[in-house]
Amino acid sequence: MKRQDERESVESAVSRRYAAAAQAVEPSLCCAVDYDPALLEVIPTEVIERDYGCGDPSRHVREGEVVLDLGSGSGKTCFISSQVVGDSGKVLGVDANDEMLGLARGAQSVVSAAIGYDNIQFLKGRIQDLALDLERLQGWLVENPINHLDDWQRAEEIIRGWRSDDPLVASESVDIVVSNCVLNLVHPDDRRSLFAELGRVLKKGGRAVISDIVASADVPKHLQQDLSLWSGCVSGAFREDRFCEAFSAAGLVQVEVLHRQEEPWTVVEGIEFRSVTVRAYRPQDSGDGLVPAPDGFTILGTDPASCCQPGGECC
Repeated sequence: MKRQDERESVESAVSRRYAAAAQAVEPSLCCAVDYDPALLEVIPTEVIERDYGCGDPSRHVREGEVVLDLGSGSGKTCFISSQVVGDSGKVLGVDANDEMLGLARGAQSVVSAAIGYDNIQFLKGRIQDLALDLERLQGWLVENPINHLDDWQRAEEIIRGWRSDDPLVASESVDIVVSNCVLNLVHPDDRRSLFAELGRVLKKGGRAVISDIVASADVPKHLQQDLSLWSGCVSGAFREDRFCEAFSAAGLVQVEVLHRQEEPWTVVEGIEFRSVTVRAYRPQDSGDGLVPAPDGFTILGTDPASCCQPGGECC
């Protein structure tokens, strides 16, 4: 399979699986994670049931902050974060899946009515390209269909202008980036841009807190080509040390493993897959751009293994 075809196959498989998971609950897709019950009271049941994650990065959000959730799905992390940051804060959820966006947006008025304010925006975009508003592009293409090379060149010009002058998420606009079991779903060819975008949108001194699935060894090619395993958060998992190194490579510092499952969630062909939560900071003073971090990372703690049955969307 050609590299571009492989990427499109991965994205299509993930899109189909999560579209279905937005419509009907898949119990095997979730980890048993404890959340503050008081923060769940105002969130509709269908949002909670269709939240597929492996950790709780929302517990690291603070009052008054601007929060960005990468791959916001049903919106549960956004709705929790909305209550924590309060009406002086702001929450952005970015997802490319129409069904998940529909679920989250449908619940937004219910939550805002219950808490007395609305500080959330759910945006359509790819988490490896936070500059491009896909809904804006969709609308523009309806009115400006591409039929000839000239049309395509004009579209490229328009998109370049949007990226530079009016990006979906502005540079240095976010206090904390969170994500819950989503980064592993991104094709390896897009991961450098994924982490670069994460660094771009963080304010100086801002932080990323990411929960995701990691592997104890490199995942072999034949497992990576299994689209069911990929969309199930298995075959796209980062090797554990390389997951931490990816933050450093993007110029983030003080990379810490906050939580790590002692027991693996699942084992496939001798490779252990487990949930970790990593925190990293954008340097306060990085000159003209981000600076490389020192090698190495710190493990601060472990979590007991508490996952549902493996082999589904996520642990």
